[in-house]
Amino acid sequence: MIEKTEIWLTCKDLLTLSTDTNTVFDGKAVRGFLGNMYRNRMEFHGHKGDKLVYKHPLIQYKIFGSSALVIGLKEGSYLLKAVPNLEYLEIYRQKYPILKQNTCVTSVPFGLTDGTFRYTFSTPWTGLNEDNYKNYLALKDDKDKIYGLFEKILIGNILSMSKSLGYVVDDKIRLKARLNENGTARVKDGVELMAFLGDFETNFMIPEFWGIGKFSSRGYGTVRCINGGNPQ
Repeated sequence: MIEKTEIWLTCKDLLTLSTDTNTVFDGKAVRGFLGNMYRNRMEFHGHKGDKLVYKHPLIQYKIFGSSALVIGLKEGSYLLKAVPNLEYLEIYRQKYPILKQNTCVTSVPFGLTDGTFRYTFSTPWTGLNEDNYKNYLALKDDKDKIYGLFEKILIGNILSMSKSLGYVVDDKIRLKARLNENGTARVKDGVELMAFLGDFETNFMIPEFWGIGKFSSRGYGTVRCINGGNPQ
């Protein structure tokens, strides 16, 4: 079990922002807002000085319609518990008044399990780096090999997450994936990554609303369990 803290922020007029396809899944601006509040804690913004910290984030930021979600695990969870009630979020230089703020602190199961859990991506997964993208294009006509490539990358995502959370994976991770292209995601000016949606089954328990893969701190790759959390 690990500690998870969720802060849901329902904001006036935020839905207008989220209708822009380039920002609907991207919590970068929310991260910038809270990261500026807590500049001395790299967990909030992912930087050490002027350098990016290359590790799986312990605090993630997401936008769902008119609500923003800030979620933390382990050390990230402890830090989020200290966030006060906020009057507004400032996103792209515009202030969005907060109508409601809910904070939920729970202990959640995490790690290898004897059962199999099925997850779906509720926000696009942007898991391909330059090399994997080339492999993807080379295999594009062979569905089985494509799925095999996705499975290998997703297992790597889970291992990276486990390392960041101090969890030792002492047995084999089993995983079956069925993902399909879902356009592209503009992750920064001039840079778009291929995005995918779909589901996967694995013997590893991942907390609800947690993201895996590239740019997960900004809301990409967010998973939901779709078999009720019951082993199959």
